[in-house]
Amino acid sequence: MATIVDVARRAGVSTSTVSHVINKTRYVSAEVTARVYQAIEELDYKPNAVARSLRTRESRIIGVVVSDITNPFFTASVRAIEEKASEHGYSIILCDTGEDPARELRYLNILLRRQVDGIIVAPSHENAPVIESIVQAGTPVVLLDREVTSLPVDVVKCDNESGSLQAVSYLIRCGHRRIGIVAGRIDVSTGAQRLAGYKKALEQHGIGVLPELIKVGDYTFDSGYKKTQELLSLEPRPTALFVCNNQMSLGAVMAIRDAGLTIPGDVSVIGYDDSEWARLMEPPLTVVAQPVHELGTRAAEVLIRRIQGTDSVEPSLLTLPVDFRERGSCKTLRH
Repeated sequence: MATIVDVARRAGVSTSTVSHVINKTRYVSAEVTARVYQAIEELDYKPNAVARSLRTRESRIIGVVVSDITNPFFTASVRAIEEKASEHGYSIILCDTGEDPARELRYLNILLRRQVDGIIVAPSHENAPVIESIVQAGTPVVLLDREVTSLPVDVVKCDNESGSLQAVSYLIRCGHRRIGIVAGRIDVSTGAQRLAGYKKALEQHGIGVLPELIKVGDYTFDSGYKKTQELLSLEPRPTALFVCNNQMSLGAVMAIRDAGLTIPGDVSVIGYDDSEWARLMEPPLTVVAQPVHELGTRAAEVLIRRIQGTDSVEPSLLTLPVDFRERGSCKTLRH
């Protein structure tokens, strides 16, 4: 394997000149630069990224920690993060916690040992002392999608409460009064905020909030299926359901169909997040759509500005608007 000494010898320059060309740390003439790059190509030289990071105190690597990479929401977010990071010369290391705080702790510690320049994390729970310790150690952190209100860090999220408020208000305007919800985990901000929007919509229209109509899932298909079964078993059955993420929405649709019921003939449904399957349903599913690509892009931009020291001292909270997409899965009731 070629070394920097071999490159310097082939190009007829010093090793320090080769280093300056590779790291762009000093002006080197175009003619010398061309000779160095030609030598690098001929020798197939690959710079030692670890050694370079020790010298420059920059790894050019960003850690990305999400709770479920199989969820299309996070898949699309990570893709946007990677695109923006690559634009600025950064690579990413992706970690999937599976909503497990112990795995999250392990991955965050691994990223710190790898000396990443910054971390984007969708925290698995509100109590996040390890993230606080990372912030105190000086590593830039941006929270994606979920907030931890006790931490003074940048957050990029969507307007969860407004999305729920729009969805449930729409169902009420369609004449529904007995509206069930399959909420997400209420120990994370997205679940709590979407549930708050549901309650606010009912209260604004003078409809009582009934505990029996509130089922709390964990953002998985299985929980969406099970909690929907519980709602369908109620007497009287809810006339409409609001389901608080794409995985649970798919579970809810399957539970309704397995019960021999139709959408929207027997039950109207609104989901949270838009997916290809939601548009391909018959009828297509009405949803609250989040700007997922923009979410990842903006999170990466905020983190890179922090890494490069070009952002303000105070942490920022960036809340992106959601888009209510009316399709065919809701029926208007006649009273």
